[in-house]
Order: sequence, then structure tokens, then C-alpha cells
Amino acid sequence: MTEPNKPLDQMSAQERLDLGISYFKEGKFDEAIKALSSIRQEEVDPETYTWAQLGLGLAYYAQSELDQAIEAWSSIRREEANPETYALAQLNLGAAYHAQEDWEQAIEAWSNIHREEANPETYTQAQFNLGNAYQDQGKLDEAITTWSNIHREEVDPETYAQAQLNLGVAYAESGEPEQAIKTWSNIHREEVDPETYAQAQLNLGVVYHAQGEPEQAIKTWSNIRCSDDSKIYARAQFNIGKIYEDKGDLERAKEAYCNAQDFFYYNYERVKRILECPPKVIKKLRGIAENTDEVLKSLQIIPDFESQVAHYSRASTAFTLLEKKRKDQKPSHFRLSTIRGVNDPTEGLVLGKYWAQQGISETIHTNDTATFISCFTFNHDNLNQFRLYGKENGREATGVSLVFKKEFFSDQPDTLGFIAGPSTDLSSKSEQIKLNETGKTENDNKKPLIGKSTLYRCIYLDPETEYWTLAQRDKSTFYREHIEDEDADAKGKWEEYYGLISEKEKSVGTHLFNKENNDDNSVSSILKSIFTEDHLYNKCNKDEKQKILETIRFILLPLQYLVKHIAFQEEQECRIMYITHLHDEKIRHDWEKQWMYVEYEESVLPHIDKIWLSPGAAKYQDFFRILLDKEDNDNKVRISQNPFRNKE
Repeated sequence: MTEPNKPLDQMSAQERLDLGISYFKEGKFDEAIKALSSIRQEEVDPETYTWAQLGLGLAYYAQSELDQAIEAWSSIRREEANPETYALAQLNLGAAYHAQEDWEQAIEAWSNIHREEANPETYTQAQFNLGNAYQDQGKLDEAITTWSNIHREEVDPETYAQAQLNLGVAYAESGEPEQAIKTWSNIHREEVDPETYAQAQLNLGVVYHAQGEPEQAIKTWSNIRCSDDSKIYARAQFNIGKIYEDKGDLERAKEAYCNAQDFFYYNYERVKRILECPPKVIKKLRGIAENTDEVLKSLQIIPDFESQVAHYSRASTAFTLLEKKRKDQKPSHFRLSTIRGVNDPTEGLVLGKYWAQQGISETIHTNDTATFISCFTFNHDNLNQFRLYGKENGREATGVSLVFKKEFFSDQPDTLGFIAGPSTDLSSKSEQIKLNETGKTENDNKKPLIGKSTLYRCIYLDPETEYWTLAQRDKSTFYREHIEDEDADAKGKWEEYYGLISEKEKSVGTHLFNKENNDDNSVSSILKSIFTEDHLYNKCNKDEKQKILETIRFILLPLQYLVKHIAFQEEQECRIMYITHLHDEKIRHDWEKQWMYVEYEESVLPHIDKIWLSPGAAKYQDFFRILLDKEDNDNKVRISQNPFRNKE
């Protein structure tokens, strides 16, 4: 343990530098800052001063004091420092700007690092970070150029493989699949860690499948072992299972899904249950499953027009999601709560009531399955929502509306994403942005988290009249969004949006509600044929009947919790869902509060577009602005102007 033998003002600059570095290595950041900040530029040579500023920035960064870290690293000039010290300062400076979401400044800092000045490790790290930043901005050509700057002979095989992994993703997203295949094929098992190899094989299979080569895709995905990475292995097996299921080879599909059931429970269990039913109904049950998938596709949000959705919550809950209470503690994760905890007394019952009126038997409740949801709405600033949801201490209009950007959710067209995240997305094992010589606080979460989930709109149904409609944006709020943009064609955009909604309604009607379709091409018509027309169900024994009912109920679970009573139409609700078994290790319990929930992997703060405060939460405006408004003109935190009258 470092103990100075004399006061700072009696030490030489070199002694203070050595002391500050020792304090830093011991995690005594306040003491390190005190020692290093005492070194003045005029009393030392340029090299000593730059080392002091480099260490000072690291100590500030370790305490999340980003502005001070940036100031220290920005004081290191190219002409005064040796090339390697300057390169390290720029690497760290870029990381600090990135942490502040100042992408342009981050890119500028990393671009200042030149191959001839820095050691290969520093230069490579900068190129990784630059490539990631360009990719995040959609600048794929720049990302490709940057990652191509990382040469095999200059780095270790693992680092080169990671660069190739990222490069392949950029090629694929740029519409160059052959280049992507060539790039990922350069990654060999014997040269890299198992996870990197597995990710490359997963991506290769995705491209092969997209090019209409399912057999080559299966062969590629089969190269991935469970010991490589359990999550990647599960995704590969799920993809294999989906191909076999689409072919009608349910036995092979079941086998593959079984290998992935810890991550894709619903898909495995669905095929398993179908195969356990009498052979004479298997084709019809598969038809129900296929139509359910088509309905789910139609219920996905439209990113171009529905890029933002709101989640109403308490102000105190919002702060726990956004704020670091302590410097060594991360904000809380976003939660999906059990479906049994919702306030709607008709939750999960509306669709069953509709079936009953069609002469379809009541299905049996699935007791060994748990469904978790979180609710969102297209209504960002809504008086009724403020009255009902997010109340602090039971008082009306004290909640907040957290408006999430579309990036918070999965953007994959995979209808099964609501189970465990996208199954066919291209992923890269990007090098993590890190600071030289700094430690990283590890996440000590004991339970795994769920990945990005697909956001689905609800169906509003009146079982008595059979009228139904889809959750969608309101015309008045649509026009209000475009009022600030003089060049925006609000009318034309609305007509385009309404046309897309109409297409979705038509698809849902075709695949779910068309009970007169004689081609067994909707859920309703297939159910009708099972229970009324062909009398298949009545010809089965008691055990067979139960299996059929349980299977139908399980297949329809996602729709069961996306169909709500027409009385709630005003809420225009969307949902993310997680369906699993009751012994899933992701499930968390709070017995005292009677809570059961799972936690979402994505951080909240980077995905917040704005926050609307109800009149009763206006007192928190400045506190939220500290967290969200980086500049005076950001205006991400707004107070609702709804005419609420507090009767208390």
C-alpha cells in the first residue's frame, strides 16, 4: 500500500507522478487525482506533463467524471508528446466522447491515430472503434474501409478474426453477400476462440439461407458446437429446426428445437406438443401454428412510421432505470412482469370468449408456462394514460411517459423474436471500447437477461359483435408530429401510413378471423373444422382430446395476450412478450412484494427519445434534464399541457 513519506509540496514532479500512478493502480482515484493534478506544465518537461495528464484522465474516467477526463486528455498535444502517448490519449479521448454519445468528436479523436505513430495494438483498437462508430451511423462504406485497415500480419489471429467478423457484417448489410461469405470463411476454428468461430459460422448460415441455399445453411450451422457458445449454438439449432419445420419434417425440427429449448422454449414446446397429438390432426395443428406466425408478422410495428412508443411509469421507477445511484452501480434493468399481475380483468380471456361463440371448445389453461409482458403505447402524451398509470403514492397525473426509440426493440422480421430475441440477425463480436490501463467493473448479475424482443401491436376485439381493429397511431398526434417540419407532407404521409395499416388488417383478417375460408387458411377456419365440421375432435378419446386442447392453447398463447377487449381501444397498446417454463433461470422473484419478472438486456437511457411529465411530475423536470438534456436546446424533457384539474 502506497504511503507518501513527505507532503506533496515537498516532492519533485517525478515523485508526484510516480505516487499518482501508484494510487491509480491501487484504485485510490481521489488521491491519484490530487497528486497528478499538482503537476504543472511549466515545471516539467513535455513528456512528464503528458504522462501526468494521461494518468489524470484515467483517474477521472474511472470515477465517471467524463468532462474532467476529456479536459485532461485534450491538453496532450501531438507536437509535445511522443507519438505513442499521444495515440493513447486520443484512444481514451474517443472512448470518453463515445460515453457521452458525442459520436462526431469520438470519430475525430480516433481518426487522429495513425498507423506509423502508434503501436499495432493501439492502432487496431482505434480502427475497431472507428468501424463500430461508422456502422452505428449507417456509414457502411467507411466502416468497411476502416476494418480493412486491420492486417493479419500486424495483429494476433484472434484480433484479426474479430475484424473479419465485423467486416463481413458490413459487407452483408451493404448488399455484398459474396464478399461477406469470403470474409467469414477466413475465420478458422484452430486460429480463434470458439465464440468467434461460432459467430462467423452463424452469420455464414444466415447468408446462405437468404440466398436460397438451405442445405448449405444447415451444414454451416451444424459446425457450431454447444461448447463453443451456448447461445450461438441455440440460435443455430433453432434456425435448423425452423428450416425442417417449414419442410414439414417435424421429427428433425423437434430434435433441433430440443437442442435450443433453453433459449427458444416456445418453438420447441410447440412442435413437441403437435407431434404428441393424434396423427389425423397434426396437419391442422401445424396450420394453426403457421397462421399464428403470419398474424404475428402482421402485428409487428412499422419502423418508418411507428419509430417511437411510450411506456408510462412512476417517476421514481424512471430514475432507477436512468440514474446511477452509486459510481460502482449500474441503473436498474427494464422489467417484464408476469401476465397475472395486469389490471385488466379480461386479460387473456377475450379470444377464448370469441372462440366459444364460434362453437369452438374452451381450451385448457397451460399451468406449466409463464408469460411475461411489458406494455407500450403509440400515445406519448395522453391525459387518460397519466390518470391511470404511473401514479406516485396513488395520486392521479403524477406519472411520466418514457418515449422509446425503435432501437430498443428487435427489428428483425422474425415472427418468433418475442420468445428469445431475433434468430437470424447478423452479429459481430465487436471489440469493446475500453481505456488503456483501466479496469472494467464486471456485471455481477446472478441471473441471465432476455435479449432484444420484437414489439407487437394489440388487436382490439368485441366478442359479441365480432368487430375488431388494430392498435395504431392517432391521426391528430400524427399531424402534430409533422407540424414543426414545414416541408413535411403530413397528409401524404398519413395516407401512406393508413394504407400500410389497412394491409396489416387485411392480413390479420385472412390468417386469424376468416372462419368461412374452406381452404383451411385461417386459425378460425381450422379450429372450426376440428371442432365442428369434420368432427375430428369428437372422434378422439379423452386423453387425445386433452392433448389437442392443450396444444391449441399453447400455440395460441402469443395471440391470447395480444388480443384485448375493444373497451381498451383508446390505449392503442403494443407489447413485448417472453413465454417460458416456470423453472426458467431468467425468472426473478420477490416473495414479499409478490412480484415475478424477467429483466431486459438493453439499457434504457441510450434509447430514450424524450420524456413527457404529467402535471403532477413537473417538479422533477430539472432532475430528468440533468440525465437527458446534453445541451440547452435538446428539449428531451417536456411537461404535458393536457388540461388536468387536480381535485385534491
